[in-house]
Amino acid sequence: MSLYLKYRPRNIEELVGQNHIKKTITHAFEQNSISHAYLFSGPRGTGKTSTARVIARALTVDSPELAKMADENRLLDIIEIDAASNRGIDEIRDLKEKIQFSPIMAQRKVYIIDEVHMLTKEAFNALLKTLEEPPAHGFFILATTEIHKVPDTIISRCQHFSFQRISEKDICGRLQYICKQEKVTADDQALMMIAKHAQGGMRNAISMLEQAITNKTITIENLAENLGLSSEESQENFLQFLYKNNPSGALEIIESILYEGLNIQQFIHRCLEISQKHLYASLKKEIPISPQKIIEIAEELLSAYQKTKNSPIETLPLELSCIRLCKQPLDKKSESSQTIAQESFDKPIKKPIEKPIVIKKPMTTEKTEEPKEERNLSDIADEVFGSLDI
Repeated sequence: MSLYLKYRPRNIEELVGQNHIKKTITHAFEQNSISHAYLFSGPRGTGKTSTARVIARALTVDSPELAKMADENRLLDIIEIDAASNRGIDEIRDLKEKIQFSPIMAQRKVYIIDEVHMLTKEAFNALLKTLEEPPAHGFFILATTEIHKVPDTIISRCQHFSFQRISEKDICGRLQYICKQEKVTADDQALMMIAKHAQGGMRNAISMLEQAITNKTITIENLAENLGLSSEESQENFLQFLYKNNPSGALEIIESILYEGLNIQQFIHRCLEISQKHLYASLKKEIPISPQKIIEIAEELLSAYQKTKNSPIETLPLELSCIRLCKQPLDKKSESSQTIAQESFDKPIKKPIEKPIVIKKPMTTEKTEEPKEERNLSDIADEVFGSLDI
């Protein structure tokens, strides 16, 4: 049996985190005011299904024999349905018919519908009528990771609890308990690293714990080797290189991650979480880094994280982001040459002024005739008639 199944909570006291939900449900049992329909929403691995089974067990088990059957998933009056694969109206109609029959072994019958948001519109309508008028022995517990896809009419018929991500402290405490029961020696630093990478999910944390156990020991080195998890020190150093515009140092860390076979997406995810903490510290003037710089880096890392999923070269999106983020200043020589080139490029091209074409007449050696003197008619008459003897 896997550690997650072996250490699954069997009563309300064993539930980790979600104290507000534990308090409300405990009070409901004490006052004998259990709702006929519950709706649990929240991220994966935060205890929705485990809490549903705890409630179902408390509603149906009244003897050691039934308790054993419930622990082994053999109690016929606790029915679990995966809505992802049973999402049609026929399955809900079958549920409506069977819930009317009396319980087989216990005094109550409990239906747990996981991923309820996957039901079709017709199936939701059929389920709604059953939720409105359930039989006295019938109880429903619905669970979903996407509450926005559940119709308001369904939500209004249920007592709705919103599950939160489990704190790293609570996860680490549970991991220490499991290690003690399994006689496993584990470094507190290693367990805290698992808790951070679990992203608030207890199921993820216990699965990573089981994978990291080597010869009944868990160390930081085991985590890097077995799970591909990088240390927080490398993530901090990576961000510091980006803050200081040092692409060479950042690329060296990426190269080491690739060489060691570590998970690049997990690395980016942890860098984003750390940069988020840095942003708050920057706004409070606790660190000498501008919020604008941190925001710019976080946006690039987020883009790299999304592109890594489909990139043929896993590290390439992150490497390109590092180069874009680390804008190195030019030296004076190259800067001046670039300025001159830019000014030359920006200057408008001046067209030469066109001068009129002057055609020179060829020089000749012939004498030019002097202009003739103008004479009037009387002068000409005197010349002609004066020379005649009349």
